[in-house]
Amino acid sequence: MSTNSGAIWAAIIALFLGVAVVTQFRSQDVYSRSLNLETPSSLTTLIANLSETNNELRNEISDLRRDVADAQDSVSSGRGSLTEGERQVLQLRVFSAQGAVSGPGISIKVDGAFDERAVSDLVNELRNAGAEAISINDVRVGPRSYFTAAADHAFAVDGHPQRGPWMVRAVGAPDVVYVAMTRTGGIIGQFELIYRSTRFAVSKETALDLPAVASASR
Repeated sequence: MSTNSGAIWAAIIALFLGVAVVTQFRSQDVYSRSLNLETPSSLTTLIANLSETNNELRNEISDLRRDVADAQDSVSSGRGSLTEGERQVLQLRVFSAQGAVSGPGISIKVDGAFDERAVSDLVNELRNAGAEAISINDVRVGPRSYFTAAADHAFAVDGHPQRGPWMVRAVGAPDVVYVAMTRTGGIIGQFELIYRSTRFAVSKETALDLPAVASASR
């Protein structure tokens, strides 16, 4: 069991590392689209925020690589316990969206024009901010989820159309995720530049219930 525990931990970290690297590249799209709409002063703020985010991601990737090395050492040395292994299995189910999740976090109501690129940017930014689990309307978003255009100005999550107004929910530290979403030059501010007629309402939540991928509404 101890060997399996170390292997599970290595898988969890590898999943995190992959998501972090992909997110670092994908999350820049919304900022690229809004650059022409920015004033010189807001561009300065935006550049500072992007620099801060990139530094945080580099530090996170460095920490995860170190944790991978520790986990691999744990596998080879046979360390670990049943309780630890069970906890790591639960974590892996949460990260892979195979398990339902409950906890505090934030909700974002999007009312108006929005598209598949925008929702992809939003999901990636929530992951950057430390969200442990994300859903759109009643559909859980997993690490391999994809977003495509749909009829009637809607978008689809993993092939399932979602029509607005949309409710995006994210389980995570409410204060941290809320600030990351609403800070000056942040993603909500960029969306407000791009989608001028769309309303974005961000709220802290004390209790959220997100389904697993398999039990999400279709």
